[in-house]
Amino acid sequence: MSNYEKKALLKILGPLEIEVMKVIWSIKEGTVQNVLSEINTQNNYAYTTIMTIMNRLYKKGILTRSKLGKGYVYKPNYSPNELIQQNSSDQVEHLLHHYGDIAITQFVDAVGHNPDQLNKLKELIQKLEQDEK
Repeated sequence: MSNYEKKALLKILGPLEIEVMKVIWSIKEGTVQNVLSEINTQNNYAYTTIMTIMNRLYKKGILTRSKLGKGYVYKPNYSPNELIQQNSSDQVEHLLHHYGDIAITQFVDAVGHNPDQLNKLKELIQKLEQDEK
């Protein structure tokens, strides 16, 4: 996981949620016990703590789960990068919905101070215009 992903994920998830997701991303799917075993190689969390975190991630739509005996098997809905993209997309839509043109103006003003970002924005607008033709 890159430093960019770590920093971005810390804005979306809490530290323990990130630890749980790192395990799930590495093992692809697992039970609470699987995650607990991995995490407890460095810490000493209670089963119920990890179960609560995984249930919270499920309710947020970050994990899916299927019944297995009396428990569940959890799988990630997103890769780290997909989760960051989904969250940023949700935030942009929220800003546009609530602030409309003001949000667009503020975004363009912020991008205008960084030549690399401004060039990227120009490229994306040109691509969008070409795709509409």
